[in-house]
Amino acid sequence: MINQLDLPPALHDYIKKSGVALALSAIEDDAPLLVVNKAFCDMTGYSEDEVVGHNCRFLQGPDTTDSARQPLHDFVHGNGGDSGRFPILNYRKDGSAFHNYVFMSRLKDTGGQPQFILASQFDMTTALKRSQISLNDEKLQDVLSDVGQIGREFGLAMMGSAGLLADSIALMAKLTFDDSQR
Repeated sequence: MINQLDLPPALHDYIKKSGVALALSAIEDDAPLLVVNKAFCDMTGYSEDEVVGHNCRFLQGPDTTDSARQPLHDFVHGNGGDSGRFPILNYRKDGSAFHNYVFMSRLKDTGGQPQFILASQFDMTTALKRSQISLNDEKLQDVLSDVGQIGREFGLAMMGSAGLLADSIALMAKLTFDDSQR
């Protein structure tokens, strides 16, 4: 199994320095975490030592729905595109729930083979509470037509911005990884 010492130093340093919650996992086995940064630890309440070597599903809890879990599972197991966005109810170490908006990208080697999964995470709890959008995914889908009207007022435009930011972070990590492979 890959460990932190096997990571390209530039990629490891990039993740550690980012102010966005980032986690990098191996592509094989159960997608164990290889490295997380301070922002990830601050968001979840877990230390890096507590999470490295474990799949991120430890963040799921009693009210995390199967319909939210399945797309993450599918992505981790190689189904779908090279990147995806996944809203999911997660839990911090102290047991408090938060609405995690996870953006994941596969980082590939120069031969095009996936090597890692980079996940950037955004706590959308406050934005969702302020807009009074339901906590479950089905109800969220029902009110998406209203998001355009209330988004700016209640901070929901952040979801689109978070996506752009996550895509940018994924691109920078991919470029860093590609450069380290040369």
